[in-house]
Amino acid sequence: MGEKMAIWRTKKPYTIKKIVAELEKAGIEQGDTIIFHASMSKANWICGGAVAVILALQTAVGKNGNIIMPGQTGQLSDPAKWENPPVPESWWEIIRAETPPFDPLVTPTRGMGVIAETFRTMPGVSRSFHPYHSFCAWGKDSETILHNQPLQNSLGDESPLGKLYQQSAKIILFGVDNNHNTSLHLAEERSNAFPLVENQAAFLENGKVVWHKYQEIDYDSEAFIALGRAYEKQAAFHPTTISGAPTKVYDMRDLVDFGVNYFQTKNH
Repeated sequence: MGEKMAIWRTKKPYTIKKIVAELEKAGIEQGDTIIFHASMSKANWICGGAVAVILALQTAVGKNGNIIMPGQTGQLSDPAKWENPPVPESWWEIIRAETPPFDPLVTPTRGMGVIAETFRTMPGVSRSFHPYHSFCAWGKDSETILHNQPLQNSLGDESPLGKLYQQSAKIILFGVDNNHNTSLHLAEERSNAFPLVENQAAFLENGKVVWHKYQEIDYDSEAFIALGRAYEKQAAFHPTTISGAPTKVYDMRDLVDFGVNYFQTKNH
């Protein structure tokens, strides 16, 4: 259905070269570090689809740049917390014991879109190790960005997001809004305005699946829509389009700093 919609709204097919030109017009430059979130279904028809989008991003940032996409794997979470759909309580222990734990080379992303899942499998792309909140990266600093992501505070200052903030990364939302903007979880972490909840994750130890409990923020990306609107209003922000998809390009530091203040003000 998405492919048909893209054809209907497209006068001419999009190409890598045309996408690169639009990225450059939107402010993406050689050497940039970008974190990219996308919904392919919102774009016009592209020659080569998701692969072409990724190649265009690589061309736009060049060999001295970096591209990061979320590689999240919610399908591996504790089945006791599943809601869409829930599973019977009698299944929980079987699922916990028998589901293969996270493997950065094998485990597919979930809910990240076809571009992120395609990116995960491409040559030169590495992935951080976290059972739920991994990131995939390509570029000259990819190993540094992904190194040693902590289990707890997995989206905080020691995570890939914290390192992207230090690199003054740019955020690109391609066909999605701020409820898909993973970088705003860094603002949640830094604000110290949210209570912690207990979570648990599976690891393979001596050939057996073992679940370890830890604490983290009860992350809530739905709150990011209102945050984004408030930021855009005060920043006189203007969205753009790339390959026909509504697109927003943010300075990560500026947006995260705004988000920290937003959450601290809102929750006190």
